[in-house]
Amino acid sequence: MLALGPTFVKIGQVLSTRPDLVPQVYAEEFVTLQDAIPAGPYREMIPALAEDVGYHSYDDFDPEPIAGGSLAQVYLASYQGEQVVVKVRRPGIKDLIETDLRIIRRIIPLTLFLAPDRFSFSLRNMADDFERIILEELDFEREARMMEEIRENFAADENDTVTIPRVYRDVSSDRVLTMGYVEGTKVTDVKELEASGHDPENVAERVADAYFTMGLEHGVYHGDPHPGNLAVDDDGRIVFYDFGMSGRFTPAMQASVVNLYLAAVNRNVDAIIDELVALGALDPDADRAAVGRVLELVIEDLEGSDEVDWQQIIDVIVGMLREFPFRIPPDVMLVLRVGSIGEGVLRQLDPEFDILAAAQSFLREHGFLRRAARIKLAEARSDLETSLWALLRLPTKLERELDAREQERVETPRALVENQRRQTRSIGYAILAAGTLVASGLVVPVSRIYATVGIVVAFGFVVLFLRSSNRQPQ
Repeated sequence: MLALGPTFVKIGQVLSTRPDLVPQVYAEEFVTLQDAIPAGPYREMIPALAEDVGYHSYDDFDPEPIAGGSLAQVYLASYQGEQVVVKVRRPGIKDLIETDLRIIRRIIPLTLFLAPDRFSFSLRNMADDFERIILEELDFEREARMMEEIRENFAADENDTVTIPRVYRDVSSDRVLTMGYVEGTKVTDVKELEASGHDPENVAERVADAYFTMGLEHGVYHGDPHPGNLAVDDDGRIVFYDFGMSGRFTPAMQASVVNLYLAAVNRNVDAIIDELVALGALDPDADRAAVGRVLELVIEDLEGSDEVDWQQIIDVIVGMLREFPFRIPPDVMLVLRVGSIGEGVLRQLDPEFDILAAAQSFLREHGFLRRAARIKLAEARSDLETSLWALLRLPTKLERELDAREQERVETPRALVENQRRQTRSIGYAILAAGTLVASGLVVPVSRIYATVGIVVAFGFVVLFLRSSNRQPQ
């Protein structure tokens, strides 16, 4: 991947987060590509700076990069008396990547032809996903917009727990991004945090809370939570760097993520499958019964473990669903990546940190669980009212059917007609009694009043059934 160049390095980095496509041992090896890119010479960066923002716009510019990657390098500078960080896209990288993408698009059909059928769904979607992801990362104007949006979202936070660097628009472009320099202690430097008076366990809670707030309340995500992109400033605020892998959730996706969590907590396999389909992770044509059996095995397996962490859950689910038309959409994969990498970072701060318990606590404290319960209650009440109305109308419909049958008789003996009518009426009352009783039992957790009414109605149908059954034929 390194020899093939930046596009394939980025492919390797993406594959490191795709256990649905490559074995875990490959995914772990591809992770090393995050830090394997050598720095390019400073003279190659000068044209972008000169053409886009003016080379002499900065008061001072340190030519030694402080960070680098396959797409860009990062420098320290000063601008209008303020210390800033300047991210510069590597020269010619966009043309090179677009050429590589054309090659990849031509290779994909051959790959689909040779690959096992179970991978076709993932590969078909990943090709489009990868192209979108890498082109978005090349667009620094998009990254600047995301930074400004997330910064504005947290500006309303009364607790002032998060810091997002300011963007300097007048010295930024689609190839150059200038942002404020925010000094902080690396989030995994536990000794330095303690020396500065910060409690590592409290820092872990605030980092997790910031990510949950972004995703579930603000509808955005910061998809690269490795230790180099997280810090704690002198005031104890969490500092986020590098928003190249960031984006927005649709309201539907936010709802699906919450519903998926609630379905998992309630062990509701059908609801889990519904949300996987809604998220685009599972082909709608997949065998629901077979997927359901696999998910039941996953739940049983996880419940039998003494300790369960986020990465273990992902590994087990992906491993068992590998045989199905299953893929992980890029936005969902970034959420999973945030969970797995974030959990590793947070456990360096607090070895006993449980990200799943933290998520449950956040959902409860911010009303998501109550909101979901209200929605379910409203749905159940609506279903119940519809069912009761249908039950009340059923005797009338049954009577009409019986009258129609009676009118159809021409030469049928009267005794036989009456006997058939009595048997049909008895069966109808039995069905009504059983249906009403079952509905009443299901609705007990929702409304005891509706349940009581249902039981009374069911008893009435039982009485009518007994009377009709015991009536002697004419």
